[in-house]
Amino acid sequence: MNSVSKIVFNSLLVSCLSMLGGCQPDTRSSSASQLAVQLSGYQQPASCQQFITVAEQHWQLQHLRFYLSDFSLNQQPLALTTNQWQQPRLALLGTDCQGNSNWQLHFAKPIPEGQLSFTLGLPFTVNHQNPLTANAPLNHSELFWSWQLGYKFLRLDLQGPEHGWAFHLGSTGCQSSSVLRPPTQPCRAANTVKVTLDYQRGQRLQLELAMLLDKVALLADNSCMSDGQQASCQMLFGNLAQPNLWRMVSPDEHTPNAH
Repeated sequence: MNSVSKIVFNSLLVSCLSMLGGCQPDTRSSSASQLAVQLSGYQQPASCQQFITVAEQHWQLQHLRFYLSDFSLNQQPLALTTNQWQQPRLALLGTDCQGNSNWQLHFAKPIPEGQLSFTLGLPFTVNHQNPLTANAPLNHSELFWSWQLGYKFLRLDLQGPEHGWAFHLGSTGCQSSSVLRPPTQPCRAANTVKVTLDYQRGQRLQLELAMLLDKVALLADNSCMSDGQQASCQMLFGNLAQPNLWRMVSPDEHTPNAH
């Protein structure tokens, strides 16, 4: 290295060090744009490997995935990055207990503190497309009923000692010429849920499984496929509206492990 090159190199080095680490990757910006999501069971984290005790019976989680959409903070839209689990307006969270899991939301910009809002479910404009040709994460056929009804916004499958039980949330009362045709007008019951929480930096978003299943008897004949006339569905719909179903928690309260 000649003397001129040394002078240029040293000048660049001094400038870099004097900018308080400005030449280093800003890991704080990266973490500030992410929001971890976790599942809380019955006084413990819920996972695919551990039994969940409901009404003195052991149940095993087999599938829990859900779509969240239309994020905003202080009533200003928040865009997500695009990856296999996200589009700018929506994300797929949870696990199928087969190795396909996602418990992170990645936003396009760091999230300031304030009132964070989102919707459990999908907008009508994207809810009735073909999952075989849709972009990820709307390409999961196991989360789709039909072109007429659209996607399952939340799919919960449990296996008990004697039988299985399931709750699949989606829109109902959707009118079209056949189940193979999407409706042109919004469904009679959208069955989406708007959630608003106070967010502080470093917190996680937690879904309370015990609150979702509160007072619901998990019987062989009362799995809920979003039929509003069914007693178990009415109970579950009421639980979805409970303010404590979703909570913001500090990182040390529960660690997501529903793999």
